[in-house]
Amino acid sequence: MKALEKYIKSQKPKDLVHKFRKLAREHVGYLPEASFTSIETTKIVFESNVKQTLCEYHRKGKSTTFIPDTVIQLHGAGFKGRSVSKAEDVVAAKEGHLNCGCPVKEVALEFFLWKTTRAFSSNPALTKSYPMEDLQKLKPSTRVFWNKSLRDYTGLLTEDFIAPDYGSPTYATRIALIQLHTQIERLKALKVPMAIQVMFPDAEIADVPQDLIQYGKETGVYLTGQQLLQDWNHITTRVVFPLPFVRTSRKED
Repeated sequence: MKALEKYIKSQKPKDLVHKFRKLAREHVGYLPEASFTSIETTKIVFESNVKQTLCEYHRKGKSTTFIPDTVIQLHGAGFKGRSVSKAEDVVAAKEGHLNCGCPVKEVALEFFLWKTTRAFSSNPALTKSYPMEDLQKLKPSTRVFWNKSLRDYTGLLTEDFIAPDYGSPTYATRIALIQLHTQIERLKALKVPMAIQVMFPDAEIADVPQDLIQYGKETGVYLTGQQLLQDWNHITTRVVFPLPFVRTSRKED
């Protein structure tokens, strides 16, 4: 997509024109790259032609009252938002939030999952995959809880999902290693009797020309043990939290 490529090179919002941003928000299959290039790119996608940023629910969903979170209820918007019709009336959003009051990272993860996730029917006769419903129908309050649950159980952050190398072996490997680190650390915290040593020996690649191997290394198709070890050493500096279980009514024996 030339418009997205032009924006990536220039980092100027004007290069990702409003028409393409609107199509990306309204059509799940259009320009999926807009959802995983970067969080900043996602923020630009949700910017209107008057330079205000609104999630699709607040842009044209059932509720445009911009109800913020309270001490009693979580609505999915940290601050009171607003929508205006003129660029000169736009007020700077709170740090890390859109003008509708929703957190940028929550909207970005929702957008990524909406663009990249497909599901199947439980009816075995229906073998096709289905995209999610229109983005405007997804409530911010639901968004926050589902996003939090996904991050809690996998140990992944929003920034891990949204990366320009999405779909590559490098991306898939990094996602898997982060989750491996998360589970190892949780098992250690539970004092599970085990011994795990993670090693990355280079695999033998027989009958493959050296120039193709080098090309594979440069493009990320083939990862060397040294590259993997560097990634792993960086990943293991991440802090891992235990699963946030809720208190149950089950009686202890």
